[in-house]
Amino acid sequence: MTLAVLAFDTATLTGVAYGRAGETPRAWSVDLGKVAWEARFSKTLRMTAHYIDKFRPDLVAVEAFVGGPKANTDLAGLVACVKGEAHRRGVPVVAYYPATIRKYFLGGVPRSSQGQVKALVMAKCRMLGWNVPDNDAADALALWDFACSQHSRAHQMLSVGGLFK
Repeated sequence: MTLAVLAFDTATLTGVAYGRAGETPRAWSVDLGKVAWEARFSKTLRMTAHYIDKFRPDLVAVEAFVGGPKANTDLAGLVACVKGEAHRRGVPVVAYYPATIRKYFLGGVPRSSQGQVKALVMAKCRMLGWNVPDNDAADALALWDFACSQHSRAHQMLSVGGLFK
């Protein structure tokens, strides 16, 4: 059986992707609302629990929080909620930095604005034939693809573009 991965790109609009390595993933976004952070944390815990129950993934991947002088540290709490709930449910969880994901997914990290990079991620998803409703879902798909590449030999063989056909 192939590895099933559930990926979260956490933010107020959280991108979610799910699929088995080597198959076509699906993705969507969940609006946590512009409410108090405690309410967003609670919704993130419930969302993570719901999708773990629904999909029974072998692995949960989450985009790591990147800090800085202007970073909203409450966003780190969303990542912690996903990691904590996955751990509580007994599902291995990994976190990867956005630059690492994009370098893999785009073949490098272009020197562009964040909006331009997001457009490139969305375009790559569409090129792969993945249904992607918005930028947040596209980022979750890129994370899903990277996590699959790191944890599934079957997915690694599929990502070489027909080299071994």
